[in-house]
Amino acid sequence: MLTSRLRALLIAGFVLFGAAQAADAVAAMDPAPADWPSFEYNRVPGEFKRNKYGVIDPSPDVVSLQQLPVDSYGFVDWVKAINDGIIDPRESISGNKPKLGPEDSEVFSGDVLIRSKMKFMPDVIFPHSAHTEWLKCSTCHPRIFKKKAGATPITMAGIWKGQFCGRCHDKVAFPTRNCFKCHSVPRESGK
Repeated sequence: MLTSRLRALLIAGFVLFGAAQAADAVAAMDPAPADWPSFEYNRVPGEFKRNKYGVIDPSPDVVSLQQLPVDSYGFVDWVKAINDGIIDPRESISGNKPKLGPEDSEVFSGDVLIRSKMKFMPDVIFPHSAHTEWLKCSTCHPRIFKKKAGATPITMAGIWKGQFCGRCHDKVAFPTRNCFKCHSVPRESGK
């Protein structure tokens, strides 16, 4: 039988040895996303992240959103982040330029008024320019929206189910839980 003193010494030795092993592992790990700006991190787009043993590391690459500008509702203002040079989105996951279709040759930056079907809700102005900063026309037209204003019967129920605007909003774009972020245009009287 081991004496309690010897048992305590052995446990302390294992703890110290484990702490040293853990420190070595941390030192060999890839940098945390918050440290990326000061670390030369050159993983090729499309390649898996790997640990020091060459095994695929399934942990997500999480980027802190705290450094990004926010709008008056507290959501990330992605367009301001682009305009201020904080982020520079790639045109595709691979980094290669995507093939453009004929519908992508024209640039439209006009706003579209979407009338609310509910009399108590303000109307919506859809800003094309904020969306074309990120997307090409064929991302939405004609699969999600027809190219004629009012031709696609948009519903909030559909948006909440991931259709129409809900293809991006509530997923990668700001959430729809604050109605007045979009419903911001006072209705004209009688309409």
